[in-house]
Amino acid sequence: MIKVMDYLFVFLTIAALMSAFSIYLIYLVKKGTDGIGFLLVLYLSGSMVVMFASLSIFFSTPNPTTEAIALSLNSAYMIFGLIPILFKMNKKINVRKWYTVLIFSVTMAISEALMGETFYSILSKQLGNPLLGVQNYWYFGVMISEMTFTLIYSIFKGLDKNLRNFLLVSLPVMGISPVILADDEAFVTTTIWLNASLMIVATILIYESLYRDRLKKTQDTMTSLELMLVFTLMMGGVFFYYVTGSWYLFDFSMLAGMTWFIYRAIEGPSKIKGNYLRDGKWTFTFILVTFIMEWFMGGVLDFVTGTFSPGLQGFLSSLPLGFVNPASAYGLGALFDFLSIFGSVTGSTWFLLMMGTEMGMLAVFRIGQLKLKENKIRMLLMISAYAIYTIYLPSFSPLAPKLPYVPYMWSMGLGTLGPVSSQYLITGIIGTYVVSAILSFLFGSRQICSVTCTAPMMYQGTFYDSLKTFNRNSKLGRKTLTSKIRPWYKVIALSVWISLLTFAVLSFLDQDGILNVQIFGNDPTTFLYAFYFNFLWYVVFISIPFMGSYACVTQGWCSWGSFNQLFGGLGLFKLKVRDPSVCVKCESKECVNACPVGNTDLPGNFIKRGEFKSMRCVGIGDCAEACPYGNITFYDVRSWLKGKLK
Repeated sequence: MIKVMDYLFVFLTIAALMSAFSIYLIYLVKKGTDGIGFLLVLYLSGSMVVMFASLSIFFSTPNPTTEAIALSLNSAYMIFGLIPILFKMNKKINVRKWYTVLIFSVTMAISEALMGETFYSILSKQLGNPLLGVQNYWYFGVMISEMTFTLIYSIFKGLDKNLRNFLLVSLPVMGISPVILADDEAFVTTTIWLNASLMIVATILIYESLYRDRLKKTQDTMTSLELMLVFTLMMGGVFFYYVTGSWYLFDFSMLAGMTWFIYRAIEGPSKIKGNYLRDGKWTFTFILVTFIMEWFMGGVLDFVTGTFSPGLQGFLSSLPLGFVNPASAYGLGALFDFLSIFGSVTGSTWFLLMMGTEMGMLAVFRIGQLKLKENKIRMLLMISAYAIYTIYLPSFSPLAPKLPYVPYMWSMGLGTLGPVSSQYLITGIIGTYVVSAILSFLFGSRQICSVTCTAPMMYQGTFYDSLKTFNRNSKLGRKTLTSKIRPWYKVIALSVWISLLTFAVLSFLDQDGILNVQIFGNDPTTFLYAFYFNFLWYVVFISIPFMGSYACVTQGWCSWGSFNQLFGGLGLFKLKVRDPSVCVKCESKECVNACPVGNTDLPGNFIKRGEFKSMRCVGIGDCAEACPYGNITFYDVRSWLKGKLK
């Protein structure tokens, strides 16, 4: 095989000329060229596609036949491509439409890929394809130069602020690519880490851009969704590579990403706009697409760190729950396999770490908006608890093997750290429930549902906290309003608890060798935990626009939450007001809209009793934060002790 150095000067010259020519065409389009001028730009951009496509054919097998094919293709394009332009020469036409600019952007991306394919054909004497053409540094050199010029010139011409930020952060995400040196494993690994980090930053930026403009009538919702789709395709491409060994999906994502970048830099943000607080269907779509991207990213990081083995068989053999014949158990095997694949990523350390970074930053931004010291401290404890309690202790601490024996370490109750074994049943499992019940009795269920659980990190950052409006805007969310426990809440919570206790008993009997009960080779409690917390919880979270915020609290899906809410409701915690008459005079009743679990009867209780006590109140404190009079206070064991010591 011919060495690259033999053609270095030739390749460098072609790439430089390609960059200069493409940049000039982009300049003409961005400047506003229309009519015959725009048709000529399309003609020239298309000529690069035809030229490199034909050259790749010739250089793959240099002979008179391929030479004739190359010459024929170029000649045909030169002649027939000019005919429609010549017919329009003396006419005033307007051909610059959104779709013609899109065609131009597509030809820019494809021509560069075909240039890479031509270089591949020269070196390998094989006919590749445009996707293979993406897998070299020549393609990325030209791509980055074009995208950089497009961005700078667009900013100079006056670019929408949000779009400018999106393009600024997406440029390095697309430019730092593992396929630049696809055969260098160390390079691939390093760039994946960099790419994932930059994509997390970009995702946070998108969240914050939407949140910052939430009070506007319209936002750049479609532009945000487009960029998230590009990121999803990119991460899906890397995941696909680790499973199949092929970069083709990632290569396609690069072409799609460059096309989007050039098109948006020229055309500006999408004219399709909306408001995420008013359009539940769009918000659901955005959250779903973002979650899919995050799922792929978590899976990729699991491959990079060795949690998963590469290749399809390696991946399936790495699944903690295992993989069975999809047709087994009358087709239930397929459902199990889906749960196993899905939950193996969502339950992994690197997925939780990645999600924690994103949601943690949104929580940090939220802290800056808080007024009350109590709420700021709680939010800081929440972030710290996620880092220590959810990530460090079970995954990186030298004490990790001993955690099952330690009370309060079964952070989500039964199944958190494994099966129900007699070895740690008393100290670890029952000890966790006892300690947590005492803490909830003393401080309220906020000690779990607003601090140590992973849910508050997900729900209480800037963007996701604002989604509590769907408690009132969504059909199902409205049914959860007020602190009254609905009958269907009891049905759901009871069903969850019956299943959990049943599986816990079976797990205990299985672990002690009394019975041999497994679910597709897994301990019953371990399986059920994976279903509830690695799958169902994320379904509930993604469905905020339809179910409302904190559905785990308001609808009874979380056994650990309902347990602590029960003892919190029986205990000391409650909300009190300094002066009930202030609530009578208050017209805005802002505490009602601020409550993320929809306790709309707050004012009535404050006026009648001077306090509010309900097992549904998990002490987030948004009501106290929103009160314009600073009238709402927290009451727990600290307040009780102060009263006794007076």
